[in-house]
Amino acid sequence: MKVTTNQKLLQQRSQLVRWTSMVGLMVLGGGLIASFNEAYYFWSLPALLIGFVLANISAYNANRYVREPRADLALERALRGFDNNYHLFNYTAAAPHVLLTPSRLYVITAKRQEGVIRKQGARWKRNFSLKRVFLFLNEEGLGNPTQEALSDAEKLRAQLRKVLSEDLPPIEPLVVFIHPNAALEMEGTSGSEYDGVPAMLAKDLKKYLRSQPKGTLLSAEARRRLTEVLQGDVV
Repeated sequence: MKVTTNQKLLQQRSQLVRWTSMVGLMVLGGGLIASFNEAYYFWSLPALLIGFVLANISAYNANRYVREPRADLALERALRGFDNNYHLFNYTAAAPHVLLTPSRLYVITAKRQEGVIRKQGARWKRNFSLKRVFLFLNEEGLGNPTQEALSDAEKLRAQLRKVLSEDLPPIEPLVVFIHPNAALEMEGTSGSEYDGVPAMLAKDLKKYLRSQPKGTLLSAEARRRLTEVLQGDVV
């Protein structure tokens, strides 16, 4: 399988994490010192707010681009074994992770939450734990993976429409939980597909893809054009 990853973006986000973390700690420390001095006490609240914002920026980028399991590496491991007709693009297109297959595109929305994750109707939930309370800044919220996946697929579709005049290949959204300690409990249905969006653990991704209908094969020219756009050669 071929893999194209925007290493420059990963390096930039890693540097951003370091700088926002360091500056945030300095600002929070300065605010703490100012709170003990009546002459500078009014600076303590702005310092607290700025430090909190920087901490959130640092945590968000660390979770997405630095901390293990990092999404691009987890997906690459999960898809290992496919031939070169499969091409995974990470952080190079309008959607973070796109898999080009012989007949279609999959937009993969990777979620790194661990523990039990439940899908009840249209709602996603996680089990409560004290660990999450104490580490709330270090973990990205679950949100609604279904809506996120649909949004990612639409962003990619809009990008391709701008630069490709021919009909677009099928674009299908997937939700993949990449943490090795994640567990899914889907209620109200016997399958893994909800609201038109399949959801699965990373270890089941390859099996799911192999079970899908072959579909109409993309021509060599169509694959070439799609690859150019997906790897960022065409804006």
